Amino acid sequence: MDIYQTVISHYPHWSKIELIAVVIVMIISFIILDRFYKKDKINKIQMFFCILFIIYLLHVYGSTVFSRLPSKRICKLEVFWSWKEILNSMNTTYPKYELFLENILNVIMLLPLGIFLPLVYGKKINWKVGLLIGFCISFSIELMQLVLCRGMFDVDDIIHNSLGFLIGIVIINKVVLMNKIS
Repeated sequence: MDIYQTVISHYPHWSKIELIAVVIVMIISFIILDRFYKKDKINKIQMFFCILFIIYLLHVYGSTVFSRLPSKRICKLEVFWSWKEILNSMNTTYPKYELFLENILNVIMLLPLGIFLPLVYGKKINWKVGLLIGFCISFSIELMQLVLCRGMFDVDDIIHNSLGFLIGIVIINKVVLMNKIS
């Protein structure tokens, strides 16, 4: 199964309540952004990337928490359990390629948010701050999955998501740095 098929097969169908909640969040966001813009606290480019950040973040929460049906509460607290399983399965008849793909997709999932954040602020973000923000976003996703019983609380997911967010920060920081040098 390729990445495209994995993304398509996991694309959530949102309920009316979730769509209404998203619309309310977007309206509130637009009002706040408009006030910041009128007070010259942000420019149009920052506003644009802030909207992209919010839309993508809502999509992430929707697809990882709210589109799932409630089930039983599951926790996986062992660090790098998924990589141990992948490596242990390499010499077997059925290597765990799907688990490997899931890890890669978890890295990719928050990467765009890491790219958008410095563009929202209009300046470089320190990698430590970026890692902390990525950790907080990922931890909130996993915590909501645990509390709402909609998925598995997984330490590996937190690590992979945080890493993806950090990679996005590093990529855009390098681009911003190159543009300042040119």
